[in-house]
Amino acid sequence: MPWHASRFSRGMLSHKSIYTTVFALSLALVSANARNITINDMQLPNSSTFGAPGIGQGGEDQETEPRTIGNQAWDLEAFTLNGNQLRIYSGYNLLAGEHPYGLGDLFIDVSGDANWQPGTDNGLFGNTGNDVFKFDYVLHFTQRSGISIGTGLYDIYKLSGTASEQFKQTEYKSGSNPYHFLPGHQSTAQLIGSGQMLVNYDANDTIVLEDGTKVTGGGHYIGGIDLSFLAPGEINSSTLFKITHACGNDSLVGRVPDAGSAMTLLSGAMAGMSFFTRMARRKS
Repeated sequence: MPWHASRFSRGMLSHKSIYTTVFALSLALVSANARNITINDMQLPNSSTFGAPGIGQGGEDQETEPRTIGNQAWDLEAFTLNGNQLRIYSGYNLLAGEHPYGLGDLFIDVSGDANWQPGTDNGLFGNTGNDVFKFDYVLHFTQRSGISIGTGLYDIYKLSGTASEQFKQTEYKSGSNPYHFLPGHQSTAQLIGSGQMLVNYDANDTIVLEDGTKVTGGGHYIGGIDLSFLAPGEINSSTLFKITHACGNDSLVGRVPDAGSAMTLLSGAMAGMSFFTRMARRKS
């Protein structure tokens, strides 16, 4: 082979190696976008409940709230987020509920000022206005029949943080408030869409979540929710999700981590690819 052809071949191999490396890195970052966003919501270090202080990401797997029933049937285990796709992992039956209590609505904060911690509202059986909690959105399940939420259909409301936006309190564990939204003509909430939480069941004792972490303890219900109704930029490091059931036996909270480091890494890789491509062209 002539020398100049050989040099051209080496240049092509260099380009291929560079693109392969960056492509592999890009795939890794896409995979990294599937994140376990679960946070440790309201455990007490000396509680004697279900496996406290819990295991897994955020300490929520094998954990219920202090001095509550502690078994897999009541365990809300984890949140994961992959792009606009939110997943809820649970030993608790998300659609049918667990006698005698059903699943609550999903509350979302995008501005970072929601008061979700225990002690914000310690009432039971009553109502509390959103001027206390300051959530920005709620996914309100619309097929409630007894303790069931039916097939998981929901309406999406954008909230204004006013007292007229009424939330129902839990019936047993007040620190898990709020339970679900009470839509009405007096509310300042805006109905902006609807959707459906699709739920699958995995009977395995241990399952691997999207990010590679695990939850254990028995069968697991996996609920999927599309968050594409959120405005650009509303999924950020301030975004928080919260859900519980009517009794408040367990409360699951997730917060989106800062994705800046991953984007910086990708940008650096792309810049490196550009640099080496220019160098290869100069040598060819």
